Amino acid sequence: MRIATLNVRNTADRWFERRHLLVRQLVDLAPEVIGVQELRMLPNQARWIVREAERQSQGRLRYCGQRRGKTGLPGIWEGIGVLAAVPVVATAWLDLGADARVAQRVTVRMPEGGVLDVYNTHLGQPGEALRSAQARRILDWMDRRPPLPAVLIGDLNARPGSPTIELLSRTLRSAHLVAHGHEPDRTAPTPLRRRYTGEGSVLDYVFVNDLIEVQDARIAFDQCDPCDPTLVASDHYGLSVTVAPR
Repeated sequence: MRIATLNVRNTADRWFERRHLLVRQLVDLAPEVIGVQELRMLPNQARWIVREAERQSQGRLRYCGQRRGKTGLPGIWEGIGVLAAVPVVATAWLDLGADARVAQRVTVRMPEGGVLDVYNTHLGQPGEALRSAQARRILDWMDRRPPLPAVLIGDLNARPGSPTIELLSRTLRSAHLVAHGHEPDRTAPTPLRRRYTGEGSVLDYVFVNDLIEVQDARIAFDQCDPCDPTLVASDHYGLSVTVAPR
């Protein structure tokens, strides 16, 4: 089963130019589940992505979108979402308590049978103490579930080795680290940011619990437009992970 994550950068930064590039790579990748962050709620960006993916794939990819806005007034405009091409069994969400951030849980039925809990989130900006507290809320939420295969995906706004990532790593495993022995070179920024300089950072992750076997992990949504090297799907690269239940 293929699972992906991507911060789509809402409708900012040349959205009308890059959106078909984003969907074309989504269709080529064809994940059963993808978590997206910085999703524009009004207009309904997820609906457009779902419809365009079905059109470009000639009906092969049919996603069901599950959205969750941020808390308070920011939730009118932006949130997170899970697009699933497999049956959705249940959904839930969690207020992360600061910076209007939320997490969502979408339970899907796996092609080989059984169910998988997919947790999607976008942790806050103001600092490691806030992000670590939000990560602890998510872990506590996960602990209250029955022992099911589970993945945590999203833009965590935290670098490898940071307190937030160390906290998550005590319970979960980074899929890219499991597959390759190291994290990617970077997931942000991309050439879409015209002022981009330097090596960048890893901010986006797929974590798995002990009931998941990681078969593959790689950067995704990293192709630029053939005629414009600054035009890419988003200001973040995504991740694609192939997993199986143990």
